[in-house]
Amino acid sequence: QGLRYRMRPTAQEYKEGKEVDGLMFQLGPLKIKLGEIFGGTGNNAELREIKKKIVAEGMSDPKKLEENEYWLARYGHKRWEAPYVDQSTGLNKQFLRGLGAFSGCDPLKEERGVTWFEADYGKPWLKKYVGTKLPGFVTEDQLKKEYNSGKLLNK
Repeated sequence: QGLRYRMRPTAQEYKEGKEVDGLMFQLGPLKIKLGEIFGGTGNNAELREIKKKIVAEGMSDPKKLEENEYWLARYGHKRWEAPYVDQSTGLNKQFLRGLGAFSGCDPLKEERGVTWFEADYGKPWLKKYVGTKLPGFVTEDQLKKEYNSGKLLNK
């Protein structure tokens, strides 16, 4: 099965039990797919591989790269950026996410890596914020830390 064009898993994926944990709620003979209503993402393994490939490739169009050089020389900034890749993975197995996942702040490390997993393809759009706010607002070390937080084993 390739990419999903609907938010819910196919009948075959339900039969195989493939990435459908917590999507169906059963109360007696009544079955309701509450997980699809509140947690449907349309992501599957093939889409995650495409997202990883897009992030690793970056911007590769030679026309856009050439135009970026022109804009940088003329206007002082680039026109084109690498394509945005959302951070959803579709691997959440809970009905509702914890507070750490919503806020991004989990100081006691109670949820990150236990119930809340970040995408392992990094955060390429953070690069553009280095040095744009107050001096030292986003340092190079902070950017590396945040960018690597979404990667598997800091690769």
